[in-house]
Amino acid sequence: MRLYPILCLFLALMILALPVSGAAAFSLPFLSAVSDEETAVGLLNGENRYGYLYVKSVEYSMKNMDAEIVVTYDIEPWISFLVYLFGKQDLKTRVLGILQYPEKGYESVQKIDFTYINSDYAVLTVTNAALDNQDNSYWIRPHSFGCTIPTLTFIINAEDIKTFTNIKDMPKGIGYFRS
Repeated sequence: MRLYPILCLFLALMILALPVSGAAAFSLPFLSAVSDEETAVGLLNGENRYGYLYVKSVEYSMKNMDAEIVVTYDIEPWISFLVYLFGKQDLKTRVLGILQYPEKGYESVQKIDFTYINSDYAVLTVTNAALDNQDNSYWIRPHSFGCTIPTLTFIINAEDIKTFTNIKDMPKGIGYFRS
């Protein structure tokens, strides 16, 4: 009878230790978060992976200098349980690592607020994501992401939507007019 609590404790420790110790070496096809669609667009080597997140898409909705950003991702199944169990702070840190915000040199003027976050997507707002050129036009600075983004979309207004595929760096930035 005294063996039962010890056995339960051992099984719980094994469940928690397996994702940490053997996730890289032990992989089953049905546990993989990478879909066939992602392998079809050339992301075979996990280029869209940032830690335990597999990025599907990033969508910027621009409102003058500010942006609402929606990051869609998959979480490794074993880690999803740990995120649920221990909270979402590490998940928020990973999402910011994907986006690389706040940008270097602009930490004092860019404010990031998470509107929503769960195991499928995160919604956040970034103030001063773009520069005001003082002539009714704006410019999103050159930017590098933490991993390759399979689908990157900028929604300026209903008529002006820019979509890019497999982007890790935007060396020239993006210009747009007041919405």
